[in-house]
Amino acid sequence: MPNTKRKKKAATNKTDENHIAKMEKMAEIAVGISGNPTPTEIAAMLYFRDLNERLTLEQCRTVMGMTIQSFSQQTVTEKEMIDFDRAKFAYRHQIMYEFFLKILDEFDTYWRITDLGISYDFQYKAKISFENDGLLQIFCKCIHIVPRHCILVSSFKEPAHLSMTEYFLRITNIIFARNYGIHHIPRRKDMSVKGPPKTWKSIFFWSEFLQLFFSNEKSENEDAKKDEEEERGEVVKKRQRTIKWTCFSAIQHLFKGWLIILQNSALIAEVMNYAIDFGQITIVIISSFMQMIFSVPFGDREEVSVPLPDREIFKEILTKIGTFSSYFLDEMLSKMYTILTETMEEFLSTLETGISVEDLENFRENMHWALLLIGHILVEEDEERNLVWQKKLLVYYEDVIVRKTSTNIDKYPSYMEACINTPQLLTDPPEIDLVLKIVGTVFAWCSIEDTLLKDHGETAINVELCSTSLWCARRLLSAIGLHIQKSTEKNRLIEVSENITQILVDFALQKSFRVFEVIPNVRRTCRDAVDLLATLSRTLYRETSKSIFLFSYLSAIKTDHVLVRALLIKALLQIGSIIDDEVKQKSLFEMILVPIRTKFIAICENSLETDDKLDDLLDCFCAVIHGTQKCYATFLLEYLKPTLKHSVLLLSLYKNSAIIVNAVLQFFECLTKRMDVFCDNHEDMAFLYEVLLSVLQVYEREQKERYANLDDRTKASELILLLEILVNTLDKRNRPVNLLTGEVKSVEDRAYIAATLWNMIIYIIEPEFFKVPLLRKSFYRFLRCSAEATPECITTLLPENFTIIVEYLKKGLQPECEKDDLLCNLKDRFEKEISINSAIAIAHLGTYFTKHARNDTAIRIFSFLIEPTFTICLNALWQDSDLSSATSEALYSLLRCNEDGCRRLVKSLLAREANNPNRTTLRVAFRTLMSSTPGKSPEKYEKRKFYDRLKEFLTKVEGLLVVE
Repeated sequence: MPNTKRKKKAATNKTDENHIAKMEKMAEIAVGISGNPTPTEIAAMLYFRDLNERLTLEQCRTVMGMTIQSFSQQTVTEKEMIDFDRAKFAYRHQIMYEFFLKILDEFDTYWRITDLGISYDFQYKAKISFENDGLLQIFCKCIHIVPRHCILVSSFKEPAHLSMTEYFLRITNIIFARNYGIHHIPRRKDMSVKGPPKTWKSIFFWSEFLQLFFSNEKSENEDAKKDEEEERGEVVKKRQRTIKWTCFSAIQHLFKGWLIILQNSALIAEVMNYAIDFGQITIVIISSFMQMIFSVPFGDREEVSVPLPDREIFKEILTKIGTFSSYFLDEMLSKMYTILTETMEEFLSTLETGISVEDLENFRENMHWALLLIGHILVEEDEERNLVWQKKLLVYYEDVIVRKTSTNIDKYPSYMEACINTPQLLTDPPEIDLVLKIVGTVFAWCSIEDTLLKDHGETAINVELCSTSLWCARRLLSAIGLHIQKSTEKNRLIEVSENITQILVDFALQKSFRVFEVIPNVRRTCRDAVDLLATLSRTLYRETSKSIFLFSYLSAIKTDHVLVRALLIKALLQIGSIIDDEVKQKSLFEMILVPIRTKFIAICENSLETDDKLDDLLDCFCAVIHGTQKCYATFLLEYLKPTLKHSVLLLSLYKNSAIIVNAVLQFFECLTKRMDVFCDNHEDMAFLYEVLLSVLQVYEREQKERYANLDDRTKASELILLLEILVNTLDKRNRPVNLLTGEVKSVEDRAYIAATLWNMIIYIIEPEFFKVPLLRKSFYRFLRCSAEATPECITTLLPENFTIIVEYLKKGLQPECEKDDLLCNLKDRFEKEISINSAIAIAHLGTYFTKHARNDTAIRIFSFLIEPTFTICLNALWQDSDLSSATSEALYSLLRCNEDGCRRLVKSLLAREANNPNRTTLRVAFRTLMSSTPGKSPEKYEKRKFYDRLKEFLTKVEGLLVVE
């Protein structure tokens, strides 16, 4: 069903006059056309007649004045009366860009004219034709013009050339970022059509396109080289940093383009008349990047304003390099192994003779970037964001490596042990394949680093390089473990991996716990060590649980000293859950978890004592909740029970501390997220409901005094957490159910909790708060869950309060449109979720009114939603089943709840003069839509039938029904 865009207009004299004027204009057009004009001809003429209302006179003058001058200059230039360099194309590029935007905006706004009854099929074909041909011609013109005036003179430096290139890139970005399927493909799950149609394929083989591509790259490289040679100064440094980040962005786009070429290299080779060495070009591209970008690790550079490591800053570029390399693994694996071994040998040779500061920086630079490249060349992220071997690498291993190396897999364990135990004596045995040599060399470097850290402390290593080492080791171990887990058949790589995993896991545990012991105050490095432990517990859990060193490491760890204590506790719990020894698990519990709880209770009981670590302790409890599996639910609640009531008291003791209040609410938000693990024990659920009610009551009592002094940001932050706590509490998955009867238990407890929050939030929430997107999202999620689980809490509110809720529902149905191209897709998804939640809330409330004793006052207020719900049904994109189904159910429940109110709306629509010509057709369509009423008991079958009737209704009234 096509999307009908009807604007709701106020019924005023001015609107009537505009409508009459429009009808008169249409009549004039009809008279001016010879013969009997069709609706299509009238629509076309009306469109062109209306252009003069959308292009102002001043715009027309500007366009004419500037383009006449530019046209003269172009004529002189084309006839070679003056040089290209001296031709000044004043304003042309901006006018061209604005004209392009105007064409695109006009088409997107007016390609469907619903008022004139033009069929959707006709307009859809026009849309496809425009995108297949019209846009293509515009882009072709741009591609022809830019190379002619910029490339052929070998310069992008002239202002006119820079301007032309800039606007060309803007137009290119708009065209390629455009969603070509937004009107006929569901938006959910990123199913929109990205990129132009197949008819555009031929332009990428034009010589102009390739010239423009490589000339841009050449210009970027020349600019970067020139900037590096400029004298240093504060102003120059600032400009260099700006240019540097601009170059990185340009490189990303260039790499994306080259990846497209590689993916279609076979086709290009067939089309071209000469051979292209894609492998050599790719290696040159990667080498150029390495030579240009190599620098000491991020933490040692000046760009401290960007709190991200290099692997995040350059993630897109490194990912593309990994994909490039997968096409030419023969060359890349050999090259990377050579770089890695030569770098290590150079470093080892200097340990005895000494090393200068400059040489040390060069080594750190080389090793840092080599590890980053290896981590991306060998490993990739799959669709679920798991770290796995590159797909092409697995094929290459079986097809090439297996044939080249011996089948004696018993050699691999001794080789890996030698890499870890005696890295200074690194060898190159021919019976070990190249992939495992690279893995062994990486762990050899990690072993050298671990020894230096053990013997000489933090000063002997570079913490940023240590983080990179941990990161690379984690990627390699994840790929090894997941390949063993997911493969259904044995192969050579699995057999080799199974022989070495225990060796690698034992060392990884050693290195991680060494970091916690020696440098616990280095946050990023400790976090990478935690991530490595979490990876071991998830992908190599058998080997981790079997490690003879594991329990000794766990016994010696001092979590109090580690900056990332909460994350570490979560990882330790994950490791503890895989230990198949109850005695060891209990010992681990007493060593790590009990001291945290004891300290927390002691602080809470001594109200005179202040401790700035309370929020950190509460964060640790959140980590315990997240890290505990469902089978340990009894243990979890027993551990947390003493802390829960003390946490409630903190809301009073520290009511003036926004940090503590926020930490307490976050703690309960984490707890309620995992309430499903306690559902089987009804006594535990009753206890949790009691604690949650206490949280709301204490917060309500204390907030009356403190809200006057809080800023809006703090208020919104706390309200979001409160709403999320209630959303989790009311969620279907978190409701206790009698397994024998299927009856939902503790209904009264949940209703009391929801009513408490409604009585509080209805008075403290303000319209300004809804400008915070997360608060708006959480509020409508709570509204939906409350209407489903405890609708009586809403329907029994005072009339003035219920009116406020209805107004919120009405606003939620009407999404805010975002015109900014950069934000529209994200905003559309966000607003769609709010619309769906509002519609589902209306459906649940309407069902409640239908099934329970009639409350005329509440139903009368609720009926204000009939018209906006009907309107959104008309405007919904019916290919989007989530939104269309939700709005259909909302309208159905309103029809069952107040059929008379729906009939009055229909009567008012049919009574409008604009609908008079089609009144008979519309009356039949409405009668069919509202037929087959099953009484006062909505069923799923009836809702589905109503959904089908509504789709049929919208098809029949397309272009006929006028909603003002």
